[in-house]
Amino acid sequence: MKNWIFASMAACVSLLMASCSGDDKIKAFAEEFAIAVANGDRASIIRMYPDAEKGDSLAVTFNADSVVISKDEAQKLTTLTLSKGVDLVVSENADGEFVIQSSHGVFAYPAAETAFAKKTGQWKEGLTDAELAERMADKGLADYLFEEFNNKVKSALSIAKTDTWGDDYYEGEWVSSKGAVFHVKNSSSMDIPGSAWNIIYKEGYWGGGKMATEEVPGVDVKAGETVTVKTKELGSSMESETGQRLNIKGFTKEEFMATFIPTGNEYEEYVKNNGRHKAVGESLIFLVEGLMGGLDTRLSMDKNRGFLMYTTNSNELEASTNQQRDVKLISYDPSSGRLELRVSRPDGTVTGNLVGTYKNGEYNGQFQNVNGKSSAFSFK
Repeated sequence: MKNWIFASMAACVSLLMASCSGDDKIKAFAEEFAIAVANGDRASIIRMYPDAEKGDSLAVTFNADSVVISKDEAQKLTTLTLSKGVDLVVSENADGEFVIQSSHGVFAYPAAETAFAKKTGQWKEGLTDAELAERMADKGLADYLFEEFNNKVKSALSIAKTDTWGDDYYEGEWVSSKGAVFHVKNSSSMDIPGSAWNIIYKEGYWGGGKMATEEVPGVDVKAGETVTVKTKELGSSMESETGQRLNIKGFTKEEFMATFIPTGNEYEEYVKNNGRHKAVGESLIFLVEGLMGGLDTRLSMDKNRGFLMYTTNSNELEASTNQQRDVKLISYDPSSGRLELRVSRPDGTVTGNLVGTYKNGEYNGQFQNVNGKSSAFSFK
């Protein structure tokens, strides 16, 4: 076990008798296992159940009077059902010792993790504890869903219209005291809290001078609605306004967990789209260089994350000199070499995907941007 072990035991009746039937012997083995779990006796647990090491924790509630035994003579296996949903599949070795081959409902997880796994399809009825442990050990699902959720928030909010307010005035020369009014639309089917966004408003004075900047807090915006936020009078000209107007900060993880409603297919989608392959690892640590859309480009990967650097201006890639992009693994099939990577700006805005084949240190394919355009790349 990796972290800790616990067990709750009820009416544990001693069965370790000098002379007993075969069923009593196997029940005694189950009781011995339950006692080992209760005592945190790792050596005994691993001796009786080698795969127990795959679990973070174990929980066994055992009542000798309620154990149900069923035998598969053909497979030489015995199933001991300890309670509803909890069983041990046991075999007997050549020395007459019992060994647990698999189990259901014995590996335990924190209640919140279990509830989330059940809602998203990560926990699936019928999986053995070892199979479930492999799924539960993959901690990327929640982060993946959190990222995808915030990507939807980014595409849901937009500035539908911009107005001005205030008047110009004369103090030896004409000065603008106008501010801005932003109409922010939520085109999604979910409510978005004001904490997920704000307005960054920057202006320069007529004829140059110091920039005036204000961060205007966001407000809650219901699904499909448009809200209005207003800046102060900054004493500068709208004509020279620069900078990012709508700043999408996204949900916090707490807001995400409170808002997100799973469909039950999230884990299946995650495995399909996020490249959950055992072979992903050292084979995806590389640095390659070449051309993308005719531009000098460098791509470095460290397992499931990386960086893309291009050194020539390009309208198509919306890049400037020596500009870097973040890269994330979407899927990788080691057998075919098909590798798909997601490319994002540092602020998290997705610009497109690299889709191609990575084999023998070479990566060739197409960069498909979010506007539907594509550019060939060839790296080695």
